[in-house]
Amino acid sequence: MDAAELYAGEQLQRVGHQLLRREVKTETSEAPLPLPELCVTALKIRKRQQDADRARAGQASIETGLAFTTRHGTPIEPRNVNRSFSRCIAAVKAPTITVHGTRKTCGSLLASSGRTPA
Repeated sequence: MDAAELYAGEQLQRVGHQLLRREVKTETSEAPLPLPELCVTALKIRKRQQDADRARAGQASIETGLAFTTRHGTPIEPRNVNRSFSRCIAAVKAPTITVHGTRKTCGSLLASSGRTPA
């Protein structure tokens, strides 16, 4: 957070009936991404929410090291992320984009603001 950079060394994948954490496919995928202040602020807010969820769940809470989890600390089902994202896009009447498509959009926005990935 202090460096305002994001490092993604793992990905969450559904394989059969299990959610598995796997290393990202390429070294380029691991390159740090600069985070605009808006994102840093949102992640700090999320951390506070997660800490509050963890306190409420007590011993039922699971520590995964993930930034986005259920209220018990478990990974969020990827299909639920996609459905929620699609509902948000529709609610604001924005052009349709997939969660995966936001990656390219993020890169374009970073480049246009002069902050390119390392």
